[in-house]
Amino acid sequence: MSALADLQQHLIRFWALPHHQDAALNTKLNEVQAWQQSRLKRTHSDLFEQPKNKLMADYFLTQLYGGEEFKVLAEQLERILPKAKKLERLAKESALEAGSMGIQAAILAIELDLHLAKWLLAQDLPVNEENMLAAYLAVDEAEERRVQINNLKEVCYRTDKHLNSFMLKKAFGLAKGTAYRYNFQPLYDFIDAGFKAMKPLKSVSSFIEPFCERELEIIDQVHDTDNGGKPVAFGVS
Repeated sequence: MSALADLQQHLIRFWALPHHQDAALNTKLNEVQAWQQSRLKRTHSDLFEQPKNKLMADYFLTQLYGGEEFKVLAEQLERILPKAKKLERLAKESALEAGSMGIQAAILAIELDLHLAKWLLAQDLPVNEENMLAAYLAVDEAEERRVQINNLKEVCYRTDKHLNSFMLKKAFGLAKGTAYRYNFQPLYDFIDAGFKAMKPLKSVSSFIEPFCERELEIIDQVHDTDNGGKPVAFGVS
């Protein structure tokens, strides 16, 4: 299956999610996502605030962790994908694969947060750290969260590999004018945002490895109920 065919399947999966037809669930999901983004900023403040990492941090928070920005992108992609075969001929398949993987990672983040939002809504609970801890334990998706983190790592390394290939980078750059002319701007810009975010980094591993290591530690802590039955917090106040 081609990268664009994969992308089409990812979008079908996204639009099938229940919050699109449930205003209360959508509101709760937005609250969960806002809390997650705020938590990520606090947890990784030392990493995110380094000048060379700021574009990468913004890419993570706005592109790979869902939110309204992703919904707008999904709407745009849905309109252009039926006509996107031309872009598939212009841009290298590996670049489109990186974009498709990024979309898939963003959708998984939304799905996992949606499960938290559904539980919080059913319990009529506000979004705060105490209730998020309870939701994480009730939903019990530690393994799925680990998959999410590993997917983010794979997206970063795949994009970095493309960025470091002169021929692939040149081909992608040459496709920009045609992509814009044929209204493929949303997909092109999503992929390009990843390239631009990683460009200031000497090595993408200097960002993604400490990020993933900390997130995996938090997943383990949150789901550790052996300490007297009292879960450890997210590591932030």
